[in-house]
Amino acid sequence: MALRNLLLRSAYAPLLATAAAKTQAAACLGLTVHNDAYKSKYVSTTAPCRSKARYSTQSAHQVFEPLTKSRPVFRIRKPIRIIREPSDFYHEILRGIKTAKHRICLSSLYLGGEETELVEYLDRALTKNSHLQVHILLDCLRGTRTDKTGRSSAHLLSPLVAKHGCERMRVSLYHTPALNGLSKRLWPQRYNETFGLQHIKLYMFDNEAIVSGANLSRDYFTNRQDRYMKIDDRMLTDYFIQLVHTIGGFSFELQSSGLGKYHLQMVDGIPDPSRDPKQFVRLANAAMAELLYSSEVKHSLEGTVSASDTLVIPTVQMNQLGITQDEAHMDEFFQLTSNYALDHGCRNLMASAYFNFSDFHKQNVLSSKSRWDLLVASPEANGFYTASGVSRYIPDMYSLIEYQFLKTARKKSRGDILIEEYMRDKWTFHGKGVWSYLDQKLPQMTMIGSPNYGYRSVYCDLEAQITVIPGSEGSNNLDLQRGLHKEALYLLSHSKMIDEDTLRQRIRNSPLWLHALKPFILKKM
Repeated sequence: MALRNLLLRSAYAPLLATAAAKTQAAACLGLTVHNDAYKSKYVSTTAPCRSKARYSTQSAHQVFEPLTKSRPVFRIRKPIRIIREPSDFYHEILRGIKTAKHRICLSSLYLGGEETELVEYLDRALTKNSHLQVHILLDCLRGTRTDKTGRSSAHLLSPLVAKHGCERMRVSLYHTPALNGLSKRLWPQRYNETFGLQHIKLYMFDNEAIVSGANLSRDYFTNRQDRYMKIDDRMLTDYFIQLVHTIGGFSFELQSSGLGKYHLQMVDGIPDPSRDPKQFVRLANAAMAELLYSSEVKHSLEGTVSASDTLVIPTVQMNQLGITQDEAHMDEFFQLTSNYALDHGCRNLMASAYFNFSDFHKQNVLSSKSRWDLLVASPEANGFYTASGVSRYIPDMYSLIEYQFLKTARKKSRGDILIEEYMRDKWTFHGKGVWSYLDQKLPQMTMIGSPNYGYRSVYCDLEAQITVIPGSEGSNNLDLQRGLHKEALYLLSHSKMIDEDTLRQRIRNSPLWLHALKPFILKKM
């Protein structure tokens, strides 16, 4: 009975301790289990143990219909592919570069200094095809930060600009307007990135787009787990490329100075954001507002929606530029699922690389009538775990925040809010997004993209994600739902449920000064 109650609280079948427990859990969930390796624990598409809630006859299209208002919506009719492994993500990037005939558009926080193979692929593609155009959008602060060998993203890409010209090989570097004046001169590299970043991760090749939270760097191609979704749709890819071009329109351009050197030049008519931030924000806001409005008009959801359509809703967040589209979108989602749970029950899974959810997200989870699983990196799977200096205490800070949140949830009698920590030997975790099951056995909606759902995602950085709502008919939609379910259970198969006692023991010996740094960590990391 205790095991059954546990599974009723967490419908995602986290990895359990013994083969016997796994078998009992699987029986409750309807899984077929091989005790020797628990091989099928993440390939089930059957329903969890049902609660007494009344099941709804509404389709996901109907439940989430309010999310399609005042936003561009795309009907996807080709199969959507979920990429699971970092190595497969890397091979898809290389394949896209190699096969693209007309356009390549990459948006990332940075390009790792060791990614010479990727640069070589770009060089060969541009050399082979004189009609190919490449546009890469990076963050200016992160993209010009040098590593131990003195290399940066800008150093790595400047020879391509010199060889192929900035008309065919365009590199844009967005600079936050929040870092200006005296702070621009005083804050050193790395620490100055806490003011705001270009954090959007989109990778486009002709009419295909990969939406992810992963950067273009070696660990993201090997042992840093993220999420990746590949969509083949010309209109959606057009929108993403327009988004990148619009941001590039108020960013620095990488110019080659010869002999492997470079300089940055602001786009004509746009002021340097570090010198005239107010005018910069005014112009950037106008450019983004025009894009979002025209896209909403052009791609509004008109007419009857087919039950075989998969709906994709892209949203962006650029609070420093006055753009809060994704925040409003998330707020509607929280309200919709909470209201739905009142009559039917609802369960959701939300993942983030760090347990540093903003107050907006935490308050909505705590007040929601839905059941929530929160998946985050364990201290060992945190990217800061092996860092030096003050940064090495960041995982301890996240554990402190985690403990305080869980304590608050229990005070509010929210035993249906659970925390899972990703634990995989020699791997780190960078996954993010939402899986909403409503009251069904398979996910009825997912969100995937760059936001970590923290303070920075809401207030500081440029972010983009998509909401994917599968239709209720057709093999493509069923395959997508099954794939999303497998993806969630695969991540949870490398995770462990964490309770207050575990967190209390973990933070027991944390230095007192760490508590004083909490406000800074919450807003800057």
